[in-house]
Amino acid sequence: MKELIGRLVSQADLSEAQAEKVAEVVRGFLEERLPEGIRGPVMSALTGERVDDAADALRGAIGKLFGG
Repeated sequence: MKELIGRLVSQADLSEAQAEKVAEVVRGFLEERLPEGIRGPVMSALTGERVDDAADALRGAIGKLFGG
């Protein structure tokens, strides 16, 4: 989330505290709304944990959603 916070600070002209709050709201929204099969990889990518693994898992989940 550090990258997201950094972008919010530089591109949206938010303070770091404001950007952290926005990032938490976005994270919470995505966590509530995303289907279970996609939630884990997206959360991992958002927090910067194992981004490559998260991207691969997300591609697989999207493929299953669209019959691929």
